[in-house]
Amino acid sequence: MTQPLLPFELQIVAVATLLAFLAWVLYLVRFKRLSLRDSLLWLMSTGVVVVFTVFPRLLRDLAGALAVQVPSNALFALAILYLALNVLSLTIALSNGASRARRIAQECALLRAELEEVRQRVQRLSAG
Repeated sequence: MTQPLLPFELQIVAVATLLAFLAWVLYLVRFKRLSLRDSLLWLMSTGVVVVFTVFPRLLRDLAGALAVQVPSNALFALAILYLALNVLSLTIALSNGASRARRIAQECALLRAELEEVRQRVQRLSAG
């Protein structure tokens, strides 16, 4: 008989840890410490990992479909892909935030200039 891909005790610990992580992400979303849009990647990826943990045979089948000899290598490849997606997602969010901050700063500068112009007009009218 072949050795199971993931021992049952490890499955239990992994599922409990992943469910605790899911609960933590939902807690952060509920109390507005994390936006729902930003949490979707975490929720979906953790859900996929829960499925692979509960059904380790799926990981073996996925490794076979990808022509990877050892299922753990497929797991590491998926983990690297997951990290790359998270980094890309965070980079996009950071870039959007920087663009918004730059646009707001420019609008603020324009409004200050306009306010200063209005103040000068008022002073000229009141002096004249």
